[in-house]
Amino acid sequence: MQSATPYILYIHSILRYFILLAAVLVVVQSLMGMMGKKKFMPGNRKAALVLLIFCDLQLLFGLALYSMGGWLGRLSAAGGMKDTTTRFYAMEHSVSMIIAIILIHVGYSISKKNMDDDRKFKRLFWCSFLALVIFMAMIPWAGKQVVGRPNIPTLQTGS
Repeated sequence: MQSATPYILYIHSILRYFILLAAVLVVVQSLMGMMGKKKFMPGNRKAALVLLIFCDLQLLFGLALYSMGGWLGRLSAAGGMKDTTTRFYAMEHSVSMIIAIILIHVGYSISKKNMDDDRKFKRLFWCSFLALVIFMAMIPWAGKQVVGRPNIPTLQTGS
């Protein structure tokens, strides 16, 4: 029986582009709302919700990869923190992405609160912007030494 890991990794790699697109949309909408003193509309909240859903799906796939890949065991093994790849995937990437997803949750929660529109836009902007910066920094882009993966993923099934 074939492992599900390559399929989950493929979906995880593709989903990052949907997250980045949704994050840019939320950041731009929030910035425009903040700068233009606009009313916070249901479409603004829906864009933030779509981003939240994509992030939660990504987290589920990431946690599945983390557990199936045995990253915690590799990290706790002797010299685990000295190995760049192990440290990146077991600690840096995982913890940073969880922090970014928490920021997305905070931003969405704020968008549901009963407060003035300007404050909603500002808080949603900063939460989404900081999350976007973390996403961009911690994705294993092809140019990253040692840990880089192809920017356009291919399904590696091993058969």
